[in-house]
Amino acid sequence: MEHKNIKILYIEDDGVNMLLMRHLFKKKLPSVELLEASTIQEGIGLAIKVQPFLILSDIHFLGMNGFEGITQLKADPRTSMIPVWAISAFVLEEDIRKGKDAGFEQYITKPIHIGRFSKLLEAYIEQKTS
Repeated sequence: MEHKNIKILYIEDDGVNMLLMRHLFKKKLPSVELLEASTIQEGIGLAIKVQPFLILSDIHFLGMNGFEGITQLKADPRTSMIPVWAISAFVLEEDIRKGKDAGFEQYITKPIHIGRFSKLLEAYIEQKTS
């Protein structure tokens, strides 16, 4: 599937996880542009500037965490309509519920299963762009 002009922002401070996501996009979603931020603050700034199609965000960061980040994104009219998916190693039922309650549209648990995750992203992109 060709998806021109789609930008997805990934906010992640772990280099290995970022590398995995780069690999996934290169192999499975080569026409989608992956934007990268290593802090929530950087991600919010990039989201305001670029207006990505989707934001993928880790939860655990030093300083501002993913929950604080989504609160700011949803409160700002420039970013409030951008969907945000959590990608987190916090896997307990309570963590997932907290993520959904905070406003994350999807809550993906780590480790990411590349095949399932790429199919989920492809289906989401197809649904939103059709």
